[in-house]
This record gives sequence, C-alpha cells and structure tokens, in this order.
Amino acid sequence: MNYSYKNYSYKIKTNLKGRNILIVKGIVPLDTIDDVKSEDFDAVFIEDTGQSHYELSFQMQNISSIHGIKSHMKPRFLASTLVSRSYHLKPLVDGFASTLDDEKMSERIEEIYDKLALIELFDIKEVKANNYVYFLKLCKYAISRGMYNFTISLEEAYAKGHTALFVAQQNNLFLNMKADFVQFNQTLCELGYAKRENFVERIHVCPHCKGSHLFYMEACPKCSSSLLKEEPVLHHFRCANISPESSYAYDGELRCPKCHQMLRHIGVDYDRPSNVYTCQECSHTFLHTRMKVYCTTCKKTMQPMDLMPQDIYNYEFTTEGLKALSSNDALLAVSKDIWSGYSNFDSFLSQIRLFSYSHEKNETVLINRFRIEGPEVKRENIMDFVSYLQKRYYYHNISYNHHYIYIAAKVKADEMEMLKKQMEEEYLDLLRIFELRQDGMKMVNQDYLYQYEGEKIDSFINRISKLN
Repeated sequence: MNYSYKNYSYKIKTNLKGRNILIVKGIVPLDTIDDVKSEDFDAVFIEDTGQSHYELSFQMQNISSIHGIKSHMKPRFLASTLVSRSYHLKPLVDGFASTLDDEKMSERIEEIYDKLALIELFDIKEVKANNYVYFLKLCKYAISRGMYNFTISLEEAYAKGHTALFVAQQNNLFLNMKADFVQFNQTLCELGYAKRENFVERIHVCPHCKGSHLFYMEACPKCSSSLLKEEPVLHHFRCANISPESSYAYDGELRCPKCHQMLRHIGVDYDRPSNVYTCQECSHTFLHTRMKVYCTTCKKTMQPMDLMPQDIYNYEFTTEGLKALSSNDALLAVSKDIWSGYSNFDSFLSQIRLFSYSHEKNETVLINRFRIEGPEVKRENIMDFVSYLQKRYYYHNISYNHHYIYIAAKVKADEMEMLKKQMEEEYLDLLRIFELRQDGMKMVNQDYLYQYEGEKIDSFINRISKLN
C-alpha cells in the first residue's frame, strides 16, 4: 500500500518475520488519516529525509508510542543515519536500522510484542487524560520495553539506562509536572508498586522553581558584575611593590610604578605570586571572585548557599507493582488528579469556579486564550489541533469555545510572571506547529486571564466567557 499526504509520504511493507512496517517520510498526522488503521501495521520506521532534530521530534510526536491512538505502544525505529540527530530522543526509540529486515530490529519487535501480550492497555480514547494517567501510561510503556528501574531526577532523564518515565517528557513538560511526579512516585511506594533502591547522587536545585539547569558565574564581590578582567600580580623584590602587571607596563617593557626601576629577569627582579581581578563596571580590584548562580528556568540569580539540596534515588517496580501496572488495577488506586486534560467549556468553567473556592491562599489559575481564524474554520480542524494540545499539555486544562482555545494552569501567585513568560514561549512554538498542521488558518487575539485580587468568581467567569 502506498499513500501520500501533502508533501509527505508513508507506505506499509512486510518484513521477513511477517510484520507490517509503516514507513514514514516527513511529518504525518497519523491519527487524522483514514486510509491507515491501527490493525494495518505492527511497527513504525522513520526514514532519513534530511530532517532536522526539531522536525524529527515533531515526527515522533505525531506517531507516538505513548500518546498516539493508532501507534499506541507499537515499536518505533529510526533509520541508522538519524542517530546523530536524535539526541535526547534516543531513549524514546526502540532501535535504529538500515533496512526493514534488519535482524536486531525484527528481534526487538518480537520481544516487545511478547511483553505487550501480558499488558492490559488503556482505551486512550475513553480514559480522561491527566497527569497520573499519563504517568501510568509511561509505566506501561516502560514495562513493555523491559525497563523496570527509574529515578526522579530530571537531569538523568536522557542518560543511558534510565526509564522512559522521564525521557517521554519533551518540550519542558516535566518542569510543570515535577511536583505531581514526585507525589506519583511516593504513591507507587505507598501502594507497594515500587520500592526505593540505591542512592544515586545529591544535586542542588533552584529554591524558587526547583529547576536544576543552572549557570555558575564568577562575579565582582562589590557590584556582582561578571565583566571581569584577570591578570597576573607582579612582586618587585627590591621595593616590595605588589600590583597588577598592567601597572608595570612602560614602553613595551616592565617598570616598577613605585621605584621606577626597570624589571629585566623574572625570579631575579620580580615574580608572579598570583592573579588579580579588576571589575570593568566599578573598577574594584580583588584577589577572589564571588560566585553567583543563574537559574535558566525562572531567570533568578542567587548565591550558591541558597541552592536546595536534593537526593536522587533509583526506584524499582515490585512484583505486585508489575502485576497492577500491567493490568488496569492501578488506575483507580493512583489516578486522583481531575484538573488536567481536555474539558468541554461548561466543565472547564465549573472547574475554575470550584478551584476559586478550594485553592490555597497562594495559588491562582492563569489562562492563555487565543482565537482560531481563517476562511474555512471548521470544528473538526480546530478539534484536531485541540487533540494535539491535549497530548502535549498534560499538565494543563484545555478547552474550546466558539473558535477560542483556552489553556489553563494552576500556579503559585509569586510564580505568575514566570509561568506567563513560559506560556509566551510555548505560544510562539505553537504558532510554528500550527502553520505546519493547518492551511489557511491562523492563531490571533492571544491574551492572559487570571482572577484579580478581590475579584468575585462570577466576574472572572464572565471575563473568561466574554468573546472579543
């Protein structure tokens, strides 16, 4: 069978083991294509078309082993020539192969299907998406790939040997889900589904956002500027003068600024005992710099002593956990979060109203709202995009009303601006993706909504419902 979708193509071929392989070229929205059904193929193979890492990531999102409806849990392979462009995507791939009949690829497919035969999968079209359901799907994925160990370290996510519980987090999703994931791990342990194994390492994280993507920089102890000049210190033996080497510069030679004697021989006339720093901002001179730490996540600067230590442990599924997670027995025991996922607009407003009555004092909700416009705006086109958002933003509540899309997130009041900046970055990314998915339509009228201090909930609901 051969098919084509715009400038992209896909076909199904049978390997020597009798498995049907879906061969993909380009970005193919598989779940929206009627010609290919789930039962038509057993595995996916993505060919090398010269795609960038970003394009490859988008390809894999559209044919996801975790989120996809038709490709759910199915083995996924990349062309061998894509190894150098896969980067952090490698743990999400079941292997690399040069041909469809690659022996290791065929063996790996059979191994996965042997494990899948023992796993009861969710009907992902029926089960409400939320953080815990998402984590449970990751557990099932990890079990189907024979990965029974995992850690709670974000930095270890892409390291060799760590489970897909982390590596499936793309587009910075994990930062927003971290609190729920830590709680999820604790719940697994409390239920006896997992146990804590050996200590891995102690890391330090930002005390504000718990992020660990940190820059360490030398700074002036007086003004904190990092614009520093480092140079040797010269010690003149005869008069005991000690000052920066630049102060000795005289017509291409060295002359003591104190006694004006020319310096000829190091070790005889002078030596270089150390280096000195001069701040180019405030002209302060000093021997030792002060370290400062910049968090790339929340954009805050702090002292190293302000960082929060965090111990990282390995976790392992127990026999009971493997049994419960392989079935759907764990769903009711673990899935407690009803906030995230897609809701119709009435339910969306009800959840906002309920949140306003029950949230903690320092919590609020921030909504990113934008309108879909175009000459042929159809509900099915918009819902296709909403479906994509639901897969991407498991940590947010998503809704749709009269061509408007709403993406809502709970946030602490003092982290409002940080989340708003993040949403802005995500919106720009969505624009690029939307252009690839939808012809003739555009995203406009973006704005942010949150409940003002002292604002009654009815007023806030009216502002959310009011269409510009």
